[in-house]
Amino acid sequence: MHSEQSLQTYTILVQAVDATDDSPAIPEHTTVKTPMNMTAKNKAHFEAEKEAIHLILTGIGDEIYSTVDACQTAQEMWEAIEWL
Repeated sequence: MHSEQSLQTYTILVQAVDATDDSPAIPEHTTVKTPMNMTAKNKAHFEAEKEAIHLILTGIGDEIYSTVDACQTAQEMWEAIEWL
């Protein structure tokens, strides 16, 4: 079955920012985004993407599943299916 792990969390690389007169320097670092710490807009997009993937996966047969298994987004899945 398609893994939803890629939809649950993702890591963002935050680029370093030099210090200014009114703010300290910020070193380069990574942060993990999850549905719990997303903005409302990003969470809505996340939920819509998750629902779209679910709808695609429930509407295809086993013979097509292997084509979309490696896809990370609903858009990638849809494009892969269109090529069939």
